[in-house]
Amino acid sequence: MKMIDEHGLSVALIEATDLTAEPWLSSDQHIDVVRMLKPPADVWDDLIARGFIRKPEMLTWLARLESDEEQFLARLDNKSRQDIRRAQRRAAGSLREVVQDQVDAETLDRFLTLYEERVAGMQFGVPYARRHREAVLHGPQKYFAHFAFDGDEIVGGCLVLECPEEDAIRIRFSAVSESWRKSSLARTLYFSAMQTARRKGYTWATLGDEPNLYGHLTQAGLFSFKVNMGFTAVPSQDFADPTGCDEADLVLSLTALNDPCLILGYAHSSDATDRALDGILITESAIDSNKFSAPFLAAMETRPPGDPRGTRN
Repeated sequence: MKMIDEHGLSVALIEATDLTAEPWLSSDQHIDVVRMLKPPADVWDDLIARGFIRKPEMLTWLARLESDEEQFLARLDNKSRQDIRRAQRRAAGSLREVVQDQVDAETLDRFLTLYEERVAGMQFGVPYARRHREAVLHGPQKYFAHFAFDGDEIVGGCLVLECPEEDAIRIRFSAVSESWRKSSLARTLYFSAMQTARRKGYTWATLGDEPNLYGHLTQAGLFSFKVNMGFTAVPSQDFADPTGCDEADLVLSLTALNDPCLILGYAHSSDATDRALDGILITESAIDSNKFSAPFLAAMETRPPGDPRGTRN
């Protein structure tokens, strides 16, 4: 068993040969999560019996763009459609939106300042976008951007990577000011970027690749936000991620995680051909799991940390 620190999370990495001894139970070190990378098929049942969740390491949020926005919105429930239209009206009445097919350095730097301010307010936020500044400006991959201005102040934006080989766009980085976050400006920017993608002839949009452990770098509320935007979470290796793989997690403690913690695990963990996903909420509180329902999930389960027994809904 090897201990690592993953952005403030104490993770015990184990091998298949560690399962019988269960060294995480006798360790004198604090452990938040026990993890086995790329678990071999012959230990899947054993992992499940010990409370582990076999899951994709990363999730890709994917949506077919459809022929126009109305057809896309028709897939959503009434409340989600109303929330999106309300956000669009608020933005249209107060803000100026600028689309840059070639992103200019001055506007990008202003956006990155906003982005880093927002990330700084997160408990475990990592400002990844700055590392991609030169790529956004000079390639070789092609980016476009949507920015929102309140007068001369930039109050939101998103950077979008074009992936013609995937017939997709990838909305890579976004940020909005605190006041406009409350007005759901992000929804407006995402839908504007998707409309640009339709005009360019793309079939798919992705709304980020995320670690499959909500409650750490990303929060469980983000899951619901993306579901309500019409996106589906799939294992990243199922959509153009050559490095995507599976792992198995056992959450022992919520000390370094927000409650609830949400993981998407394989619904039929012993069947490698079945890619259906369950939602597993790990919580120490009474919680309405229906708040995290999604049409693409086979079931929803709640369990306390460290306890393999769950209550399926």
